[in-house]
Amino acid sequence: LREVGFDREDLLPQYPLRLFRQCLDVACRHFYPGMTVEEGRRRLGHQFAQGFCQTVLGRVVSVSLPLLGPVRFLKKFPEHLRFDSSPILVNAVQVGERQFRMEFRTGMGLSPYFLRGILEEALRMTRSTPSIRVVQQSPISFDLHITW
Repeated sequence: LREVGFDREDLLPQYPLRLFRQCLDVACRHFYPGMTVEEGRRRLGHQFAQGFCQTVLGRVVSVSLPLLGPVRFLKKFPEHLRFDSSPILVNAVQVGERQFRMEFRTGMGLSPYFLRGILEEALRMTRSTPSIRVVQQSPISFDLHITW
């Protein structure tokens, strides 16, 4: 990770999204050497969500997910990705009783497969069995089609 610019012994208050993608790729090669980048990133998304649930805030969120259910969770999900300087725009569109389209317009190449893994894990916590399909619109925009 140090080779791509991340040193856990010398943490900075903020990192560029480009560095996050590079660190994802390093982690994929390390933890999932025989898998495609897409599947490795998806599995890292699962691990990220599971790790988040081990934090104080994550425990509170994970307890509330079954109460929220998948529809309310997906409608609120875009709020969780809003940061002051974030170039990420997310729109949750309900297209059916058990279907959503999450539209990501990032301004830069964010990994749809990492986000797919996060959403799969979070939806499982709502006691749903999700199916998520990635539809790449361009290098900087994609949709996730979600059913359960």
